[in-house]
Amino acid sequence: MEKLSIFLSHLTVESRLADILKAHLTQDFIGLVDVFVSSDRTSIPVGAKWLAEVTSALDKASIHLVLCSPDSVTRPWIQFEAGAAQIRGIPIIPICHSGLAAAQLPVPLSVWEGIEAATADGIRKLYDSIAAPLGSNTPGINFEAYAAEVVAFEKVYRANRASTIETSGDPTIEVIQNPRVICVSSQQFFKLGFENQIQIVLEAFPANIAHERVFTSADLRDRLSHGRFDIVHIAAFVCPRTGDLYFSEVDTQTGKATGTPVDKMSAEALCLLLKMAQTKLVVITSCESLVMAANLVAVTNVVATSDMISPQMMAVWVESFYKILQSQPLSQALDFAAMESRAPMRYYGRQTQQDEMLFKVESPKGGWPTQPT
Repeated sequence: MEKLSIFLSHLTVESRLADILKAHLTQDFIGLVDVFVSSDRTSIPVGAKWLAEVTSALDKASIHLVLCSPDSVTRPWIQFEAGAAQIRGIPIIPICHSGLAAAQLPVPLSVWEGIEAATADGIRKLYDSIAAPLGSNTPGINFEAYAAEVVAFEKVYRANRASTIETSGDPTIEVIQNPRVICVSSQQFFKLGFENQIQIVLEAFPANIAHERVFTSADLRDRLSHGRFDIVHIAAFVCPRTGDLYFSEVDTQTGKATGTPVDKMSAEALCLLLKMAQTKLVVITSCESLVMAANLVAVTNVVATSDMISPQMMAVWVESFYKILQSQPLSQALDFAAMESRAPMRYYGRQTQQDEMLFKVESPKGGWPTQPT
């Protein structure tokens, strides 16, 4: 019997819920369904290969599931994937969670009958819809226990969202004189089009101000535990489920690290190191990782992506942001970079302090020394 192909569309930060659904569907329908999840473990940047895989999966799908939260229903890619399913005329099932009820679905998602994932009745309706084209009975599983897993996910998800609420207001300005900067990346990440981004960051500050790059967890631990770094720029893979920072090579098909030992750093460990280094600002330009941001805002301010961004768009944002950051407050640098690039970047203020910051570079008498060529 040919498997029923299901496409599961969702935000990267909601990957854990997608994992729960995929695992249950595969097990409960005893291998009769093939579920394609539209993201991987490490938020692989957008590229031609990634898009081709998504398009191929959309072409094969017989049912289209959409994880619908207050955030996801506003995202272009969610709408893009649902539109592709509509053109093909296959069933679309919005799966509502984390504060969005089926009755609150916006147009055009409201055209289809949504279910609420945190209820046993909602999960049962989902299974009925999948069993019908298979010509089978609905699996006799414990729908109450299934819904309880979703409720547990929602509790953690909402807590993370609450700890990363965007900061607003008119704070006082904290001036950081001659900031020390460190760029965190991996060799593999350069191959995906982000090599120039790191160089732009490094060249944004004069040569005699400490700014360097690291490619391993050992080097990052050494630098942050033995000195002050005001800005940490991260352009490396981050797992959307755990917040782990990867330095090892990553399989872009599965999202898993390749080879042994795996070189990575947990979000909790990075948080402690940033506290030691008295870091004022972390800029994450590689992916959207709610889990990492939720950890880091306990000790520092964070600027991070809020959606998928191409390397080209991110390069424009990085150049615009750091060009203005040399002489203007952080808020103005963020506003300028947003206008120049249209990149969806968000600022999350440190939980215990929301002062505005100015990273001021002062020229010494006689000017800066000439950089060697």
